[in-house]
Amino acid sequence: LVGLVAVLIAYFWVHKPFDPALLGSLGGAAVDIFAAVSIASIAGGLGQRLLSRIDAGILSRAERVALEGALGLGVVGGLALLLGLIGLYKGLVFWLLLIVLAVVSFRGLISWLRDILAIIRRAFSPDAGWSRFLAIITLFFLFTALLHALAPPTAFDSINYHLVGPSRYLDAGHIAAQPDNHFLGFPQGMEILYGVAMGLFGRDTAAAPLHWMIGTLGLLAVAGLVRRFSNVVTAWLALTLLVGAFSIWSLFGWPYIDLGVMTYGAVALVAAVQWRESLNKKSSDDEVSSQDNRIAPPLRVRGGGWGEGFRWLILMGVFGGLALGVKYTAGGLLLGLGFFVFMSAPRQIIRNGLILGVAALVAFLPWAIKGLLLYQNPVYPFIFGGLSWDAMRANTFSTTGTGLLSSGAWQIPILPLAATVLGVEKGDGFSFTAGPWLLTAPLLLLLGWRWLDDRARGLGRVCLLIGLPMLIFWVVMAALSSIGVQTRLMMMAMPVAAVLGALGFYSLSRWPRKPLNVYFIAQALVTLTLIFTLIDVIRDTVRMQVLPVLTANLSRDNYLDDNLGVYSNAMRQLATLPDGSTVRFMWEPRAYYCPKTVTCLPDILFDYWPHALRVEKKTPDEVFQSWKDAGNDYLLVFDLGYQFNAKDSRFLDENPLFPDALERWMTPVWSDGVGGYTLYKWKE
Repeated sequence: LVGLVAVLIAYFWVHKPFDPALLGSLGGAAVDIFAAVSIASIAGGLGQRLLSRIDAGILSRAERVALEGALGLGVVGGLALLLGLIGLYKGLVFWLLLIVLAVVSFRGLISWLRDILAIIRRAFSPDAGWSRFLAIITLFFLFTALLHALAPPTAFDSINYHLVGPSRYLDAGHIAAQPDNHFLGFPQGMEILYGVAMGLFGRDTAAAPLHWMIGTLGLLAVAGLVRRFSNVVTAWLALTLLVGAFSIWSLFGWPYIDLGVMTYGAVALVAAVQWRESLNKKSSDDEVSSQDNRIAPPLRVRGGGWGEGFRWLILMGVFGGLALGVKYTAGGLLLGLGFFVFMSAPRQIIRNGLILGVAALVAFLPWAIKGLLLYQNPVYPFIFGGLSWDAMRANTFSTTGTGLLSSGAWQIPILPLAATVLGVEKGDGFSFTAGPWLLTAPLLLLLGWRWLDDRARGLGRVCLLIGLPMLIFWVVMAALSSIGVQTRLMMMAMPVAAVLGALGFYSLSRWPRKPLNVYFIAQALVTLTLIFTLIDVIRDTVRMQVLPVLTANLSRDNYLDDNLGVYSNAMRQLATLPDGSTVRFMWEPRAYYCPKTVTCLPDILFDYWPHALRVEKKTPDEVFQSWKDAGNDYLLVFDLGYQFNAKDSRFLDENPLFPDALERWMTPVWSDGVGGYTLYKWKE
């Protein structure tokens, strides 16, 4: 034994299996996962305690875990917002907050973790057959997305505003108005949580794993719900429809906010189903009572009373309000929930509508207060305007009149199909690769509805009543604005689409197998498309060099260079400027990687120049003089951005005037040499 140990020590004394860089990289990834898991687990324990008065025994374990985690995260985000507004947005404060919450909800925390472990054990031992294939490929998609989440953030909106806000708040120690970036005036239900994760260990790579965790809660809600009303195969298929959509898989690896909206949409759907079940139960009890008394009045829904149904109705509103506190377009979810409540109990619509609306308002209230205090508008920047906002910027942001009515009206009647076929991630228009089935599989129910059993039909009815108003909401947005066309804005509806699509395939499984086994052919088609998606996932992971950066074979700077191009080099160049310098960006909105030694002013709407000329009524020379007087030491011009925006039909009178004025007032001091960025200083 001594000899074996001696040889082992001697061998690895020379052949070291781990170098310090690798240990540091893997250790950092472990710290990021620990931060995300800790926040989610404490939130789950807190949510379990808050939901202790609701009878969730009929729910599956996955549904309970999702509801508890989503509610707890909403509460943690609200508390962090309150701390930030009073000047306590700091890592040490967040440690104390989480410790206190863990102690208060300790029993719930332990129980929630036990449920999570049970779900993991079940997920890694799937049933044989097609469900095993679906489980393996879904888990692989989630694993690769987690690898992306652990890499340095590079996704566009992440470094445009999702991480800019929490980073600035942590630097300042409090949440304050940011007049140079209107996105930071939006509700920030996810970004505030990112600040908590980033503040624990001072690592920005902790944000995306938390987004991954929140998205996983949404998957659990969908899987548990579908399993309860159909079978295991259909549950796994619902998950695969979601994660197998390339753009949704990508979101699991980015510190965005869209998976938060998706998860709140999923748990709101679970609450809606349970509220509907409480109505049906009460109606059934009323019918039995009437028969016992030899009275047989018409069977009708009475609204669920003030008991269990009342609690589920409140929870629906709370989740809708929390979704709105993540993204304004979640108003479509509240629209769907309101329509569902009306159709389920029309005689009680005033009472039920008030309950739903007040619950949603209370959940959204912290973000309305933030908007009112810091930006003079509870729904900033819409309706009432506010800080650094006017009619021109409102029109520039919403691009009114540029929707499908003006450029592709034929797509409106077939919007989900058009988004499926024409939608490409980072492309124009829909800008989202949804895969072939997520938005189209619900159409299978047109033929397969009669083959569903009663419970599956009941679930399908709830989804249709909530989903159809959301579809109309999307149609209106897409018709009026090019931004509204984007499929990503409808993430709150994706759980409904996945459930309906999975039920569509479930109906095929109940069709006669002769003369043609349609279900087998459908399985083959889904399997083929999943293999194609798998290839895309692997290619994207290799292209972005995720594994090399996580294993310390590629430095963080080189990783950023490879994935951000010349932008990364330009940000490093700014670090050579004198400390305290102010740099105004032109036609470049991304300021996250701006060095801490300088102040960067991003051009969020690409309108610094035309806004000064048109709204402020200044001449080109007066604009430059005002920038100089304001203490702007340098201009960083994104040359390619200018070339693109110079052709913008909205600003054809202003943008062409920029080059001549720039030449009169400033001189270049650095260029990347490839026509990307040029840094200018004032002429003597």
